[in-house]
Amino acid sequence: MTRHGKNCTAGAVYSYHERKKDTAASGYGTQRVRVGRDAIKDFDCCCLSLQPCRDPVVTPEGFLYEREAIVGYLLHQKTKIARETK
Repeated sequence: MTRHGKNCTAGAVYSYHERKKDTAASGYGTQRVRVGRDAIKDFDCCCLSLQPCRDPVVTPEGFLYEREAIVGYLLHQKTKIARETK
């Protein structure tokens, strides 16, 4: 047999079938549902109240909160934890 016959499966072509099989196996990069505009919050909205911020506070991770909403949330969590520990 010639050299071309022995090396027929070592091609550098990544076929459509191979790509589909790999994406299905990995589960990465698939798009199952297209999200509408109402599901994405606006750039200047608080992560808790989803309303535009008047007195914004930004965390080191980049999350935007309204100062009043975050203080109220922390106080609520503090009282909830105090009740649960009794």
